[in-house]
Amino acid sequence: MLNEMGSEAPQSALRAIFSRTFVAISLINMLGMISYYAIFVVCTRYLMDGFSASASTAGLATGIVVIGCLVGRFFTGSIIRDVGYRRVLGIGVFFFFLMNVAYFFSHEIWQIFSVRFISGVAMGVIGTATGTYVATIVPRQFHGRGISYFSMSTALALCFGPFIGIALIGSLGYDGIFSIATGLSAVSLLLMWFVIDVTPPKDQKREKKSLSLDDFIDKRLVPFSIFVGIVCLTWGNVQALLADYAKTYDVVAAASSFFLLYAGASLLTRPITGKFYDAHGPVVLILSTLVLMIVGLLLLASHAGSWVVLLAGAIMGLGFGNFQSLSQVSGISLVPRERFAQATSTIFIFFDLGVGMAPYLSGFLVQPVGYAGIFAINAAVVALTIPLYWIVWKKRPQKLNVGHEALTANQIKNEEN
Repeated sequence: MLNEMGSEAPQSALRAIFSRTFVAISLINMLGMISYYAIFVVCTRYLMDGFSASASTAGLATGIVVIGCLVGRFFTGSIIRDVGYRRVLGIGVFFFFLMNVAYFFSHEIWQIFSVRFISGVAMGVIGTATGTYVATIVPRQFHGRGISYFSMSTALALCFGPFIGIALIGSLGYDGIFSIATGLSAVSLLLMWFVIDVTPPKDQKREKKSLSLDDFIDKRLVPFSIFVGIVCLTWGNVQALLADYAKTYDVVAAASSFFLLYAGASLLTRPITGKFYDAHGPVVLILSTLVLMIVGLLLLASHAGSWVVLLAGAIMGLGFGNFQSLSQVSGISLVPRERFAQATSTIFIFFDLGVGMAPYLSGFLVQPVGYAGIFAINAAVVALTIPLYWIVWKKRPQKLNVGHEALTANQIKNEEN
């Protein structure tokens, strides 16, 4: 009997999580982010080579996509319930596809700037919509596992996107990279066929009122999201500085495998941490990921050789690789289902702000302290977030009554059949 029950529970969890819609939106998220990162890593050089742009202008064109992403996330939280989950996601996927096509017809720098910005908006819409979808279609008792499985699509994209851009640019050229991105986004459009609409019914009794900040974000999650943003700031420095760090300390070969080990460690452990979250909650897990991040950053700060860089990649995968999904599921656990969109938008906005601000802020520190010094400072910053997390989590909103969540799983099963 115990064996039967032990095997039945995981099977029922997997059946509840892996609906056709869940698989489709996970693939849409992964393919979109692969396209996004494949172009992201070559865009600066593309502008400098193809348009004779200065390094600062090319960097701005690359970074403007992050601004667009923030805009997309901000407004998606407000409109997704009124317009409909599926329709908003479809609009984001369609415009992302159009912008990938537009690279072939953009022959002026201002056109590239426009394409980059709109691509960012579309990617922000896709990311917020898919995150809201997952929070809605996965029963709340399986949120830890469901969001961990979904976030594996992001981990794979972080691995394969930059790899496609860097490894294939020499043989395929810029048009080849744009063609791959266009093809992947076209597949995302086709996958929309398998996505059902699970928009919660509108509350007819709710009074119409003018727009407020609460329509775009969930203010209850701002303290927690600030904590998330600070942690993401330290990870953003790893992303932005690792290539220059590798050249400075002659560990280029090891650094090229850093993100492969990061992705591998993250993929192997996310299902485990998701299951642990569902059983025991987030506190032990998030504190553990912060400690692992400190260790990984200190290893990079030691610049002790190639093997240390490889070890740091694996440890950062265990740390930040799991922090990413755990922070999302922790945040949405604090709001009712009808606020999932605003909660997802709030967390992702601060996530993007942290990652996006990192290169700018670290630019002031490279000269006085060097790359190793920056990673040591980042380790200290993460250490300071441990008491911050404890304070924020102690003052979190009260847990909500969410007994109606099981209806979502039944709705999906009926709709897909």
